[in-house]
Amino acid sequence: MDESSPNDPFRDGLTLVVPSRNEGASLEGVLKEWWTQRPLGIEYQILVVDDASVDRTPEILERVASEIPVRVIRNPAPLGFGGSLRAGAQHATTGWVAFTDADGQYDPDDLPKLLEALRAGSDLAIGWRTPRADPFVRIAISIGFRGLLYSFFGLRSRDPTTSLKAGRTDSMRAIAESVRYMNGSFWNEFMIRWIRSRRSFAEVPIRHYPRREGISKVAARALILRVSVQQLIALLRIWREFHRLEPSRGVAIPSSSPSHEPER
Repeated sequence: MDESSPNDPFRDGLTLVVPSRNEGASLEGVLKEWWTQRPLGIEYQILVVDDASVDRTPEILERVASEIPVRVIRNPAPLGFGGSLRAGAQHATTGWVAFTDADGQYDPDDLPKLLEALRAGSDLAIGWRTPRADPFVRIAISIGFRGLLYSFFGLRSRDPTTSLKAGRTDSMRAIAESVRYMNGSFWNEFMIRWIRSRRSFAEVPIRHYPRREGISKVAARALILRVSVQQLIALLRIWREFHRLEPSRGVAIPSSSPSHEPER
């Protein structure tokens, strides 16, 4: 493992959490890329949370772990996207933690950009997908939810549901464990609770690619709409929990490359 200098904030190490549910077709290539293109000069670990996959994921992970340093946690029963993220945060043993997806839509070369934002003093760095490589209907629904997040909670974020995020492990773990209502759209509630805790965040422009293999778990339009209704109900429940409190405003540190691309 690479070690950081004594004055580097990342001397406590960084764990990359990769939740995965039946992503065996792309998982091996993704993990090897995120290891080969890891940020140099810091202790770096990869932690895969296998959400009770029923494809070839277990044997693929066993093979990959014999070639590169990968730690694996397997949920005995499916916990969903949010449950897998919480499990990853709970099992991270380094001072810092980052998250990405197993479908190959994020570029490991963008992780250092998030680390620089953290070095600059932000509590959380998130990758702002510019442009976003998802179907139009998902982007359109996401724009609508972004408006609701601002109207209900004062969340000023271009891309609250991006899966490429990084921050201090103790803070990320505490907020992740407080998420109560959203699982599939875990990051929406996470960001609401993040700004409610009066922590800052920076948004950094990153690349975003189409899925390498397979289809999204919410690819069908009917399913997207059903999930959207469920998430709207969840937002109302969160608002009811907070509505007697004075809303706090999230402060996003301006990125170096302003843009107006849509987000989830």
